[in-house]
Amino acid sequence: MTAAHQSDLDRSDTCDCAYNLFRSKGLPEILCAVPEDRPVPGFIDATQWEFHRPLRCPDHRPLGFLESAARTGVRLNGFYLFYAVAPRLRLSNPRRNS
Repeated sequence: MTAAHQSDLDRSDTCDCAYNLFRSKGLPEILCAVPEDRPVPGFIDATQWEFHRPLRCPDHRPLGFLESAARTGVRLNGFYLFYAVAPRLRLSNPRRNS
């Protein structure tokens, strides 16, 4: 990969928007990021979704949140739905420790 390609990749995941995150009550690993300056989509209602937290540039991004995908989702739909994945836990192999 050339330095120019790496630079493009770095820019593609730079933070340029503040979001409000909503979490699905039925499937808590599903989140919807809505830019703060956009209306909340109609399918986000209090019976099925809850406000999770604001998400601003210096904040830690949930695993599964991709800034470049968020920009595309917002441009096309006005919001970004994503699946928040939990970090993998490294489990020790009991046979190795014996």
